[in-house]
Amino acid sequence: MPVPRLPPLREELALHAGPPTSDGAPTWTLHDPSRNRFFRIGWPELEMLSRWHLAEPAAIAAAVSRETTIAATPAQVEALARFLWSQGLLQALGTSALGRLKALADAQRPHWLMWLLKTYLSFRIPVLRPDGFLNATLPLAKLLFTRFFLAVTVLAALTGGYLALRQWDAFRTTFLHFFSLEGALLAGCALGGAKLLHEFGHAYTAKRYGCRVPTMGVMFLVLWPVLYTDVSEAWKLPSRRQRLSIGVAGIAAELVLAAYATLAWSFLPDGPARSAAFLLATSTWVLTVLVNLNPLMRFDGYFLLSDLLDVPNLQERAFALARWRLRELLFGFGDPPPERWAPGRGRVLLLYAYATWVYRFFLFLGISLLVYHLFFKVLGVFLMAVEIWWFIAKPVATELRGWFRRPGGHRVTPNLLASALLLAAGLAALLVPWSGGVSAPAILRAERQTHLFVPANARLAGIDARAGGTVAEGDRLFRLESPDLDHELAQAERQVETLQGRVQVQNLSPELLESSRSTWRELEEAQAKLAALRDETARLQVRAPFAGVLVDVTDPLATGEWMKEGTALATLLDPRGSVIEAYVPEENLRRIAVGTKGRFLSDDPAGPAVPAEVIAIAAASSRILTEPSLASTYGGLVPTHLGRENTLVPEAPVYRILLRADGALPAPARVERGMVDLDGERESPAVRLWRSTVGVVVRESGF
Repeated sequence: MPVPRLPPLREELALHAGPPTSDGAPTWTLHDPSRNRFFRIGWPELEMLSRWHLAEPAAIAAAVSRETTIAATPAQVEALARFLWSQGLLQALGTSALGRLKALADAQRPHWLMWLLKTYLSFRIPVLRPDGFLNATLPLAKLLFTRFFLAVTVLAALTGGYLALRQWDAFRTTFLHFFSLEGALLAGCALGGAKLLHEFGHAYTAKRYGCRVPTMGVMFLVLWPVLYTDVSEAWKLPSRRQRLSIGVAGIAAELVLAAYATLAWSFLPDGPARSAAFLLATSTWVLTVLVNLNPLMRFDGYFLLSDLLDVPNLQERAFALARWRLRELLFGFGDPPPERWAPGRGRVLLLYAYATWVYRFFLFLGISLLVYHLFFKVLGVFLMAVEIWWFIAKPVATELRGWFRRPGGHRVTPNLLASALLLAAGLAALLVPWSGGVSAPAILRAERQTHLFVPANARLAGIDARAGGTVAEGDRLFRLESPDLDHELAQAERQVETLQGRVQVQNLSPELLESSRSTWRELEEAQAKLAALRDETARLQVRAPFAGVLVDVTDPLATGEWMKEGTALATLLDPRGSVIEAYVPEENLRRIAVGTKGRFLSDDPAGPAVPAEVIAIAAASSRILTEPSLASTYGGLVPTHLGRENTLVPEAPVYRILLRADGALPAPARVERGMVDLDGERESPAVRLWRSTVGVVVRESGF
């Protein structure tokens, strides 16, 4: 039976010396110029490839074993051949070989629907072939790599920073110039220019080390444009320092731009140009550092970490190690690791893999929500479900299927028993209704209290009560006056007197009796205006609506001071009783009822726990939060935003409930903020999650 011959290597493949591994072993880089892809190989693979002309696995293995110290086997040669064939590095000779190559290509080609779904998420559009331009301008660009330019840049950064610190208040307020059409356009141009400079930083550094830069263009991530530069030829460089320089060049270019922009800011006049310099000096490079240096996504930071660790294909190899470690931890299969690593390097890869999985889970979940909001609801829901399945659920399902279909995987081991017990405990914690507590932000206050405000723009004429003093119902607390209002009141009184006198005269004369009707109408209008002005004047005398104690008097208050309408003056409370006011999220409302027991815990650690009982539950959610101390805007726990007229609007539906303390509890001198823990109806986390999910679906189902 004839021995099958191996297909020859493609003639255009190139071999470059690679960097040594961490243990000093030599490596080589195999370059496929047609696809601009690079493959790192070691000494055994090099010796096999150098004898590939022998065309038979047994002959190649025998030659390697005979002529070197490597003990090669035909199985290793066949494994290498399969890898080369799968990557398209072997020639396809004959009809059968072409058929196998076509079958391989068809298997790797995704279905058109899967291609469409993945393409809208991320795709590239090459715009430039900059290699010729980079070659022509490289002599000029080399000036930017000199020590002289570095020294000038450092000096510019120090000078600009010093000048900006001297004008720090002006520096912080420069951003306001962006709130105009001209400023927004200039900001967009500045950001685009900074990102273009970032990419040219990569390109020129790669060209400086002799690499070809085939394309530059735009990559769309969830339809958001991002510039990119193809510097994949950096993989053929044997120097790790050179590859790191290429990877960090983009961020370095933006830091250089920020240094000169900071210096320029000090000399530019106020306006959009100065605002653009401010943007380049601050946010652009900060965002670049935060995004591009993130090693958990395949940006600059990922390739920098890969070079620092000297681990090509970092994610794939780290993920393979993490999956093996997880299987061994859960089931104890006893499989050998996919690769042998030094203990320290292995722990780093495991930490990197698990951190990337957690990061990707939340990232893809966020992308799914973004996709949902980008499109109309029907398409948005469909694409969101596809994203969650493809990027989150499918990898987990594939791994679980591999666990249960593994030959001999059902062997009972201590790890398997421990994993089963942990799983059972987790399911019990999820399904058993053990959780009954409902926590809500709350305040302890007087049952009757009111905040006193300035009713209209006026001048403080006097203060008739003191902080902490007891007042009776109707007592005057603050005297306010308004000269304009007094002037209008005096005019209105004179007008009424005049009209009253005219009516009396007209009633005495038969000739004037007809005109007295219109005069009566004028008199009625003047009297109504006078009554309204007297009411408004009376409102300036701030009186106690009920008997109580005056607290939280605004300090300082000076007689003669002009005060704006709505300015807080004090708080009046009735010390004879207290009440607890809490705000419960909508999803927990069904678990409590009137009569539910609970306790109030003050934010003050020295405060006692106050037993209480629910006495009232609002029928509708609160549109406005009346207690500022509970709002997140002022450090509270109820998420709010400022609405019209600076009202506090809750971000999500919350319901106001009132609780009365068990036993007689005097009212506190001021509002005490804290939390209320209610003994609500017990409900399992699974049911709670299900209700929350159904609620979101129902709320968002208005197609």
